[in-house]
Amino acid sequence: MSPILALFLCSALPAANPPVDNLDFSTGTLRGWEGEGFYLTSGSTKAPGLAIAACSSDRGTEGRTGTLHRTIVVPQNAGAIRFQAYARLGKDCEDAGKIDVVLFAAGRQVLTKRVRTGTEWQAVPRLLPPVNGKPREYVWPVSNYVGQTLRLALVDDDKRPGCYLYCSGFTVVSNDEFEGREFGRFMVKLTKDHKLPPPARFDSKHFLALSNADDEFTELRLHNCELIYELFFDHFRRKGFRLREPAGKLMLAIFDSQAGFEAYLGHKMPPNVPGVYHLDSNRLLVYDFGASESFTALRKSVQQASRQIGSDLDRMRFVETVNRRAREFRTGINIGTVMHEVAHQLSFNTGMLNREGDIPIWLAEGLACYCEPTDNMTWKGIGEPNPERLVPLAAVVDANGKFFPLRDMICGDGWLREAKDVNGVLLAYAQSWALFRMLMQERPEQMRQFLRATYSRRNGEHRMTDFGEAFGSDLDRLELRYNEYIKEVVERYHKPRK
Repeated sequence: MSPILALFLCSALPAANPPVDNLDFSTGTLRGWEGEGFYLTSGSTKAPGLAIAACSSDRGTEGRTGTLHRTIVVPQNAGAIRFQAYARLGKDCEDAGKIDVVLFAAGRQVLTKRVRTGTEWQAVPRLLPPVNGKPREYVWPVSNYVGQTLRLALVDDDKRPGCYLYCSGFTVVSNDEFEGREFGRFMVKLTKDHKLPPPARFDSKHFLALSNADDEFTELRLHNCELIYELFFDHFRRKGFRLREPAGKLMLAIFDSQAGFEAYLGHKMPPNVPGVYHLDSNRLLVYDFGASESFTALRKSVQQASRQIGSDLDRMRFVETVNRRAREFRTGINIGTVMHEVAHQLSFNTGMLNREGDIPIWLAEGLACYCEPTDNMTWKGIGEPNPERLVPLAAVVDANGKFFPLRDMICGDGWLREAKDVNGVLLAYAQSWALFRMLMQERPEQMRQFLRATYSRRNGEHRMTDFGEAFGSDLDRLELRYNEYIKEVVERYHKPRK
């Protein structure tokens, strides 16, 4: 790290809200900026399309360096800050990492910038050289920093001749404009490359969906999302949590097949998982469970089984009964999946959890399971008993078996990753639900304290400390209560299926 950048990181951000005028150098001056070593240029034949840019070229003077900096407050509905730039290196000069454009928040947190590579954005640690003499396009996603004061710095700490920074002005792009445009560009290319039906755009009050599924399925999923949206805010605010509105509409990619779903993710998925919240892109991905390999296989098995029934009437009754139950199961899976995954999306876009932070699996999945309860094709509401999660808990209770130890759940995530089979994974999710629900019901104030402590964490080294400070250091006593709670909810709410 350069000495100049280190100096910035050690400086406290001002409490005042400085203006964001002339962020793009549109006045033709450096008004609002501080520092030296940079001048404004109207661009060149090597950087067409840039009206005005800041440059630290040496002008024949060896050893010239420079810094240009300012503070800004991220405006409402901001989605990204965009600019074009390059780090020019002199002949035979290797990249020393001393030329950069940096944006950072309080607590010495450097925000990761992304460079455009074709139709996608790729995270990069520092500024790259030009491409064919032209600057590259960069962005910082800033929707999670709305209202916060950030510091922006152009740094040329490279004294070697011919090494300098070229940077356009900066543009604040609204979240809907930036995310919507990038989402559309990505989905059009994805469906074209994989020979899938093209997507259409669907809008609701708080969500934007790009879907190649049929209209009815798409509108039902948007309806599910809108249903939980307002209730999510109402429920957690009543519990004392401070939530912020998302910077813009939340995005959904809805597919007509498992193939489209897996094409987005870039890998195969279990056929009984028809949806995920994709953390990297901050989008919800779903497809109709009725189009999954497992559901298709079920229908084939029913047809084969029906051929063994001699009576036409018995065969018809068998097929009708199985198909009805299959439809109910399909509908329940589709609704429960959306409610679970959109709860992830809401938790990461309302300030409860930090997308860039260290999030214990029990916390993330426990919260989503807390919001998903579905029974008889109907969503029951946030915090209600969850029939799906009660099943694996009841199995352990009835068999007098063992649960995952609380200490393992708190200290790391290996306890879930090392689950030996599907039943182990289902039990892990069920225990996460039970732990989150117990703490929400019995210790909501401590839960708020725990979420505040974990929000800024970037690794898991503080997990046990944060948990102990919030819920008490006597883990054995808490585990006893946790095991009692599981038995209580199983006894009270679990109804074995006939």
